[in-house]
Amino acid sequence: MRKLFYSLIVLFMLACGGEKIPKNVIPVNDMSKIMWDMIKMDEYYLRLTAKDTLNLKIKENIRLYEQVFSSYGIKRKNFYDSYHYYEAHPSQFKVLIDSIDAIATRERNLINQKSQSK
Repeated sequence: MRKLFYSLIVLFMLACGGEKIPKNVIPVNDMSKIMWDMIKMDEYYLRLTAKDTLNLKIKENIRLYEQVFSSYGIKRKNFYDSYHYYEAHPSQFKVLIDSIDAIATRERNLINQKSQSK
């Protein structure tokens, strides 16, 4: 039900927004998936560096981000240009953040369902 609610909000925001997204900007659906993977990489990096008492993994986060970019077939500049575009357009940024929240909720529900079925 919550998934449907977020999907409707995203569709409503896109339909009502008269502003067209430029072609060089990554679409909201793709951008939300990329950002979600980057959030997960950040969490992984924080866990690595917490264990690394000698701080040997200082540049590891950059390598992890590059892995995310290459898995989606985009360049770092394209991602950051798109991010700055969304940041400068609050209504579209809200749609992006809501989409990321919907992905997180969906994954959390899947994990909960798997743990309850065991």
